Amino acid sequence: MAETIDRLVEEQALRHSGILGRGDGMGNSLYAMDYALLPPEAQRTIQLIINGGPFPYPQDGTPFGNRFGDLPSRGDYLEFTVPTPGVGNRGARRIVARKTGLLFFTACHYERVQGSMTPEVRRLQTAQIDERWRNGFYVITGMPPEMRQQVAEAIRQMQPH
Repeated sequence: MAETIDRLVEEQALRHSGILGRGDGMGNSLYAMDYALLPPEAQRTIQLIINGGPFPYPQDGTPFGNRFGDLPSRGDYLEFTVPTPGVGNRGARRIVARKTGLLFFTACHYERVQGSMTPEVRRLQTAQIDERWRNGFYVITGMPPEMRQQVAEAIRQMQPH
């Protein structure tokens, strides 16, 4: 029988370690999203990561610089395209992965709200960018432990040693 995850405990641990909520120097607030609530294209991208590809774009699996500080500053990240229905180019949806297997989803990769505004104003402006996904990045929670391990192993294989 597969181990189950208590999502509230998982989210509390993420908050305690500074990954969830408002971290120092991070661009936007970071929230959690359950794996089951991801768009199906994002779930398929995660399966591609586990399988090692093939990926639709040459940029997939390349380093994500975190230049805007949207994610915790410690850690190496790789980015992967999540296809956006109805968009003929790469679009703005991404899965960003740490080699630990921790995954993040964004639907507004290029449209991050920046500036020295209050968090409430930033949230309102971000909501205008994409009605459904109201934040820059979401840490993906609720994945079965064996899937998280598969992601971590796949990311380690992709990272240069």
